[in-house]
Amino acid sequence: MYDYFPTDSDHIRVYGRTLRQNPLALFWTASGIEFDTDSTEAYADIECHYTSMEMYLRVEIDGFCVQRFMVSKGRNEICMFRGFPADELKTVRLIIEAQPMADDTSRRLLIHRISTDRVLQPITPKSCRIEFIGDSLTSGEGLTGTSNIKEWCPGIFGLNGHYALQIAEHFDAEYSIVSQSGWGVYCGWDNDIRHNIPRYYTQVCGVLIDPENGTLGAQEEWDFSSWQPDLIIVNLGTNDGGATEAPEWIDAETGIAHKQMPVQGREWDQSSRSRFENAVFDFLKLIRRCNPASYILWVYGMCGPLMEPYIMETIERYKAETGDARVWYQALPECPESEQGAHAHPGAKNHTEVAGIIIQEIERKGVL
Repeated sequence: MYDYFPTDSDHIRVYGRTLRQNPLALFWTASGIEFDTDSTEAYADIECHYTSMEMYLRVEIDGFCVQRFMVSKGRNEICMFRGFPADELKTVRLIIEAQPMADDTSRRLLIHRISTDRVLQPITPKSCRIEFIGDSLTSGEGLTGTSNIKEWCPGIFGLNGHYALQIAEHFDAEYSIVSQSGWGVYCGWDNDIRHNIPRYYTQVCGVLIDPENGTLGAQEEWDFSSWQPDLIIVNLGTNDGGATEAPEWIDAETGIAHKQMPVQGREWDQSSRSRFENAVFDFLKLIRRCNPASYILWVYGMCGPLMEPYIMETIERYKAETGDARVWYQALPECPESEQGAHAHPGAKNHTEVAGIIIQEIERKGVL
């Protein structure tokens, strides 16, 4: 058997934000590794810890899912495949199926080593790079399980039909996903202003604030120069909209209550509107500062169009005030109830429809 460390850049591609060190820590949705080999079998030496929020992994060969499994605690060697034909080159991908879960402070996953019975081939460069930023829709919530499953748990997150992976596959792109279920661009679905993606965008995986993940580099500043995307797709606003119909959130440290008022057409409460629109504006400025040459596409609508007018107007204001012409908006179709997956979230059919619309829009603009 031949052993490889996951940061062997000539033979193993790493997906997702992480520090390139051994063992390799995986944090975000769909983060993992990929390699080409004509081996008949391959194994991964992985280490997993959690208390209540289990971890799931997915093994793909040439884009087809051959395994999806809950990872056992501790350090184990798992068989990714065996008994496959020799001398036939295969692209093998091992990726996480669930998002970071900050509520479980012991949760982490590490890849120590890959073992194969034949040598790995040098990785073939991809055509482009795409970063996806979002909430539960981009974390794949609901893609494992039927609409009869109403409860939230790690097991309902998945990558079956995931819109981001379909887009990446279509454009032969390296991808990176930064997303958190329930979070927004200004606040979370429950008006918690701490739960906004911009707050942690510049870190490797700052949503994980525990010491263990801290030692693995989660809270370190992300080196944007190490991975510059050609295109950034932002899918945020759904939870900001949800906050307008949720009770106020009270900051336990300050005692201050935070509440986005209900949206009532064009007469939306001015303070609430300003907070949301300024958050969108400031996030676009932050994304641009970190990614000077990237195109930025903001998409929205899988759970309804409530915030669309405010997102669109802010994008136009941003473009007018900054002169940044590499930013635009695309509306997405709302998922009908008949196409929902678990926990009342869009299912694979809706994700596929959304992927098609975004692909068509990207091709229309000719940015990749």
